[in-house]
Amino acid sequence: MCTSAISASAWAQAAPQSGVAASDNSDIVVTARRREEALQDVPLSVSALSGAQLERSGVTDAQSLQYRTPSLTITSSQSQRNTVAFSLRGQRTQETQLFTDPPVGTYFAEVVQPRPYGFGKSFYDLQSVQVLKGVQGTLFGRNMTGGAVLVEPQHPKLGEFTGEVRGQYGNYDMHDIYGVFNIPLGESVALRFAGKTHERDGWAHEVTTGRRYDNQNFDSFRISALVEPFAGFESLTIFDWYKSQEAGTAAFLTAISQPSAITNYENLRRAGRIDSNIPAQFAEAQRLFRTRRFSLDIGAGDGGNLDAFGAPYERMKNWGVTNKTTWNLSDDITLKNIFGYRKQRRDMVQDYDGIPAFMITPYQFARSRNISEEFQVQGTAFDNKLEYIVGAYYFEEKGTDGSIGVTLPELGIAGAGLNPRTAPAILFGNYTPGTGYSRTAAGFVAGTFHMTDQLSLSGGLRYNYDKRKITVSPAQRNFPNADGTTGRCSFDIDAATAGVQTVPLSDCSFTNSKSFKEWTYDATVQYEPSARVTAYASYRHGFRAGGFSTRATSFVALQPFAPEFVDEYEIGLKTNTPLGAGRLTTSTALFRQDASDVQKQRATFVNDNVFTIVDNTAKQRNSGGEFEATLSTDGFSLTGFYSYTKVKILEGRATSASGPEFDQRGVPKHQAGATATISPPINPETGKLNLILNYTWRSRVYLDDFEIQGLEPAYSLVNLRAELNDVGGSSASVAAFVNNATNETYRIGVLGLLAEGVGIQSSVYGEPRTYGVEIGYRF
Repeated sequence: MCTSAISASAWAQAAPQSGVAASDNSDIVVTARRREEALQDVPLSVSALSGAQLERSGVTDAQSLQYRTPSLTITSSQSQRNTVAFSLRGQRTQETQLFTDPPVGTYFAEVVQPRPYGFGKSFYDLQSVQVLKGVQGTLFGRNMTGGAVLVEPQHPKLGEFTGEVRGQYGNYDMHDIYGVFNIPLGESVALRFAGKTHERDGWAHEVTTGRRYDNQNFDSFRISALVEPFAGFESLTIFDWYKSQEAGTAAFLTAISQPSAITNYENLRRAGRIDSNIPAQFAEAQRLFRTRRFSLDIGAGDGGNLDAFGAPYERMKNWGVTNKTTWNLSDDITLKNIFGYRKQRRDMVQDYDGIPAFMITPYQFARSRNISEEFQVQGTAFDNKLEYIVGAYYFEEKGTDGSIGVTLPELGIAGAGLNPRTAPAILFGNYTPGTGYSRTAAGFVAGTFHMTDQLSLSGGLRYNYDKRKITVSPAQRNFPNADGTTGRCSFDIDAATAGVQTVPLSDCSFTNSKSFKEWTYDATVQYEPSARVTAYASYRHGFRAGGFSTRATSFVALQPFAPEFVDEYEIGLKTNTPLGAGRLTTSTALFRQDASDVQKQRATFVNDNVFTIVDNTAKQRNSGGEFEATLSTDGFSLTGFYSYTKVKILEGRATSASGPEFDQRGVPKHQAGATATISPPINPETGKLNLILNYTWRSRVYLDDFEIQGLEPAYSLVNLRAELNDVGGSSASVAAFVNNATNETYRIGVLGLLAEGVGIQSSVYGEPRTYGVEIGYRF
């Protein structure tokens, strides 16, 4: 039995820093408008953490980032902990299928990461992380109606030979080694090597075998080269690599319903057709759930017959090459080119129900590669009154995404007149690959005109062209036919009657394609009555291209879902106020989004298998506000935030057997948090002491679109860290940390199939309390 759960920000990689000046937001440079600007001067709602702040706050992965950022919510993708789903301002996604674009984009070194496999664990040796809230339809494009997360790694530094090594050890036998080396090669070239290896035992364990789940085992590194052959010219090339091999995510059965498949299992038990223990396992799991105890017993089977793919696991590999080249032709014109290439692979077996009864255990796979090219001309005119950018963009992604689903095999085998005790479950495995490509071409122009020293007007325009093409080949390749042959196509070609019309397995390939075009644009009025106050009002029109469900098994499901359109209105105020020897910075934004044909991903049960499909909601309105403040003085820093997000479905509310969908699905209405850093005066010969406390709270959230059992109550998390830097006047540091100090229990994801004929709901929980120590050395 496993009792527990959670985690919060992994404060495990905080690096040694002295003082708290890095907490001053006015010093942070952001690129929200594709040029460098001070955070407090940008007329957008942007949350940004510098590399020093990230290290101090222990933001080492995507999950921990949400506890420092208003409006940002990150959940697991259904029952997959390592595939994260970002949400901003009520815009969210649930699964990273090919040929569907998330509303919140992720960028690494200014190159989009459409499938963020392993992306959430690569937060080390960073220059900054920026979270842009709201429609990004002009300068970042790429179908982002909710926002964007920009991750910028540290660049090599010319003329500096520096480095750092750091090691950690903690409970669950966690050990982590991180290192970075900056090496100059002459006066115009520098290399930077950064990498980490991380291992930790799983905190969830299978009660019968002792096998552990939710472990961590990954390696990652980056090699960067900076070349500056002459003044005004700079070329940065980055090679990054990530690989993980882990035991998979523990899914806990947290609710069941009857009548459902469970009733059919009981009928088979009475007929003596299946193991008599299987129906009893549902009742036991439900009893444990009611007492707030959670059982996990994965992978039951007899000689591999029912355990079709073996024990759960998850393997990812992700590598890419990025080049950014900038050439300042003159004081007024700069050319910039951004190139990216990435190749990704993911394989996993996930037990979705978490009990010995073999119900839902698919093998899922994805293979993709993408290439992007962006060219920009940036400049100024009219005595620097006009700042402009003109650019062109191309993106192409090709790949395969699919699964082999084996759902409720005992029922299918018995229905076919076979013996569930001896017939292999894979006989009824439904193979559903989707192969194809996605292409995007765009041209854009944007600029800011300074009418006076206080008043500025900004605007942008972008033309977007997207094309999607997909081929699906759903089949049960091992199905025993009555004529003695094996395999059958499981694609329904009858659009009128939705009755399965069989075709030969050799012809089981169906293709569709669709193009989408749209102009996106924005306009902003910015007023700065003084150097310490910025007020703005903006309007943005965004677009997210339509696409296809890669798991389509019928003519109807193979039709494209519609593009999504969002009109956003925002007003904001930023202040920077001196307070004695310190400073107070604030940022406030209020917004409203009017969206039509909102794309939504839903888990459903089709042809005895669980699939994710995409459909559209006619009209939806998201509204709310965000507030951030930082107070910094000598020896003390306090940063806090609050956000309010209200989602309202106006037309086209979907309905299932459980009832109508919830408005506030996947998005807490309220979020708040604070981070305090105290640097008490001690003997300088001893070192520099920092004490850090992080607190975050969020209101209840519906983790499932329809099922009330997916409602997660409000919860709060506390994280602590103490670090002593420059120990004894040296470059060494030591630290101790505790994550989720109160050992809070909460869920971060749900797969709800209570009303889909299956009759179960499984949940993924956050990590339990973790703690450890750290030593490091800089040179």
